[in-house]
Amino acid sequence: MFIGIFVMQGLQRLMVGLTFLVSTCLFAQGSFPNKPVTLIVPFPAGGIADLSARALKPSLEKALGQTVFIQNRPGASGAIGAAAVANSAPDGYTWMYTLSSIASVPEQAVLNSQKPPFQLEQFVPVARVTVDVVALVVRADSPYKTYQDFTAALRANPKAMTYSSSGNYGISHFPAEMLLAATQTEARHIPYAGGAPMLTALMGGQVDFNVPVRTLALPHVQSGRLRYLAMYGAKRWSQAPEVPSLAELGVPIEFVPWTGVFAPAGTPADAVEVMRKALRAAAQDPQFTETVSKSSAGEIAYLDGAELEAFWKADLARTSVTIQRIGRVQ
Repeated sequence: MFIGIFVMQGLQRLMVGLTFLVSTCLFAQGSFPNKPVTLIVPFPAGGIADLSARALKPSLEKALGQTVFIQNRPGASGAIGAAAVANSAPDGYTWMYTLSSIASVPEQAVLNSQKPPFQLEQFVPVARVTVDVVALVVRADSPYKTYQDFTAALRANPKAMTYSSSGNYGISHFPAEMLLAATQTEARHIPYAGGAPMLTALMGGQVDFNVPVRTLALPHVQSGRLRYLAMYGAKRWSQAPEVPSLAELGVPIEFVPWTGVFAPAGTPADAVEVMRKALRAAAQDPQFTETVSKSSAGEIAYLDGAELEAFWKADLARTSVTIQRIGRVQ
């Protein structure tokens, strides 16, 4: 009799356990994400957005508990990939990992009498992940040894010098034009399809200077092929302490390129919140912080919510001024 009672109690506990296990599995199957997610990077491999996204991937996979695919969709200064995300199904499985310059694309299109490939209202900003600082860079064998040499040459030979960028209205085009405006000088712009080709053009002698994010240029500076002339912003950089900042040179230009994650408008709020929490956790993961510290992916500066909204609006306002200065492009 006692044996029968114990057996029945054991079976009851087993059934309760199985019921809990089944319900947990069913909940997991119906929760987000229950399949791999894709981050579309609308810029070429090897650029700052690509490097940052790939550095984040392992930590984001741990936080989400799912595989994350990185898909590069470059072209038209990021417009092709961004339009693909804007027009994708808002089911939480397609996201955009992009440079901040992508937000200026609609205004650029209108300025050039074109139909915008997307509108900003088609995206939901989820998180800022990294920021970086740009630097004025020349070849190591350039005759311009200092910032003063460089600006003197600009003034002496208007429009004679050329500079490369990662694309029209991109994160290396804007700061170059800001510098030319601040110094009341001119140079000829030659756009390339991404940060890596932009630097290759400089190292190959096709142009005289450019303004890349400093971390992207660092390996080439360390190898002796390029030289920093000045860092944008207010402070010198610990990895190149001998290079002056523009602020100390009397040129206070405010420009902060950043990378972040956006969702197509209409993505379920719970999916956005899951991704936001996963990104926040990934940004604090030692694996990600170590990878970023050893790469050209910038500096981690996570931001979301109301703070991100305020930052983004201010950034858009600054960018708009430069777009109007650049004007139409050929």
